[in-house]
Amino acid sequence: MPYVTAVKTQRAAGPQHTSTATDLTGPTVTIAREQGKLQATLDAQTFTLDWQRIAGQDTSGGRYSLLIAGTSYEVFVRRLPQADEQSSRTYEIQWNGQAFEVTVEDERTRLLEGLARAGAASGAAKVQAPMPGLVVQIPVAAGDTVEAGQTVIVLEAMKMENDLAAPIAGTVKELKVHKGDTVDNGQVLATIEAH
Repeated sequence: MPYVTAVKTQRAAGPQHTSTATDLTGPTVTIAREQGKLQATLDAQTFTLDWQRIAGQDTSGGRYSLLIAGTSYEVFVRRLPQADEQSSRTYEIQWNGQAFEVTVEDERTRLLEGLARAGAASGAAKVQAPMPGLVVQIPVAAGDTVEAGQTVIVLEAMKMENDLAAPIAGTVKELKVHKGDTVDNGQVLATIEAH
């Protein structure tokens, strides 16, 4: 069960945050903060976690005390330098003499990467609402050229503004909402056609 050591929660307002840690060759672990407690789910099993820094405050990493289902472990975590866009999300975890390389993703990142893969396969991608909310800004227009990751729509949900980005580079084919519209979870807001 060493994969649960890649605990990193997304900092956001509200009672629940979700992050996911994926070993590059292993299973996916979902970490969620529910009612102030961290819950890790691996292979349909859920574990309560408690984790505290016990030493180290610099960029070389730090030691942590990790409590899983009443059993205490000591782990060392350090961020790995990377030249690509995942540089802030890749970590080395050392536990029981073994080292694991993990990539930590929040739900938004997972959604965008999934949309980018689907869009690249079809030549077009959809920008969908990740949750119900209010469209507060649309910084692009139909026909505009956008880069992957560029904000297409700003959605207000749970008192937070969420930038919804183009999952692929291309042209804004269609905007299906206007400023002030209320949208539902999963609703298609825009379509981006690949170059």
